[in-house]
Amino acid sequence: MAANEPLEISLKNVLDYFIVQNNEYRFVTKDFGIVSSFMRMTSELFFIHQPYKLKEGRIVYAVSGQVTLSINLIQYTAKKGDLLLLAPNSIIEIHEFTTDFEMRMMAIQNDFIQFLNKDEVLEYYIGRRENLFLPLSEKDYEMTERYFFLIWDTVHEEVFRKEVVQSLVSALLFNISYIRKRSKANNQTRHTRQEETFHRFIALVHEYCTRERNVAFYADKLCLSPRYLNTLVKNTSRQTVMEWLNQAVVIESKVLLKHSDLLVYQIADKLNFPNPSFFCKFFKKMTGMTPMEYQKS
Repeated sequence: MAANEPLEISLKNVLDYFIVQNNEYRFVTKDFGIVSSFMRMTSELFFIHQPYKLKEGRIVYAVSGQVTLSINLIQYTAKKGDLLLLAPNSIIEIHEFTTDFEMRMMAIQNDFIQFLNKDEVLEYYIGRRENLFLPLSEKDYEMTERYFFLIWDTVHEEVFRKEVVQSLVSALLFNISYIRKRSKANNQTRHTRQEETFHRFIALVHEYCTRERNVAFYADKLCLSPRYLNTLVKNTSRQTVMEWLNQAVVIESKVLLKHSDLLVYQIADKLNFPNPSFFCKFFKKMTGMTPMEYQKS
């Protein structure tokens, strides 16, 4: 029997699996989902220190407490008023959260918002595959809440008004884009060109690490020399290009080991290792555990 593909946190599998106890806090269709209370929904899917891949993009914002998480290897600490725009296929890992942490969330399939793809915020969301972390002012937070609950109320009408929901989500995304532009204009500590290049590098690593692990490949994508890319990445992050690539491969390995029934040799092949033995040695060197030990942990 063929092995299953890795379990992704997608609208389809959320519909298919009985992983939520309190469905009154969520609304899900095949191309759009909205959650009014992540904690009270009591999902049985998420565990801390375990990476997950999000098939669709997400709009997420914290309403109380604090959470520390990694998104495509970059660590963030989010508190009330912090908004995250997560690109499709992002890999997230929750490290810790306070007991009063709460967030709201929307999951949006690309086709649902395809008519918006010329806007700058959609360039982050889809085109460049980068994630946006945006602290909101009190006024912007309150407006985001109003958008959210207008969408929440609309999806619960007797007939699902898809075009209305699309328009409201569009308005929310355009407002996020406006907030982002205003924030960049007002921010005295803007990203340097090196920092922007580093974030583009991380996005490329996330996209290609399972098949490309050569510094020259990423340097070519960024129109840089391999030597300069290594220097830039080291100066910006205190890690080398290869260290970032190895971490990305470990995260992909963990997703496959925990969320699929692929055998170790199949995972080694999927991640383009020359043989299973090489993959096992690499994984143990990086994590201190064999792949089988990690699966059982």
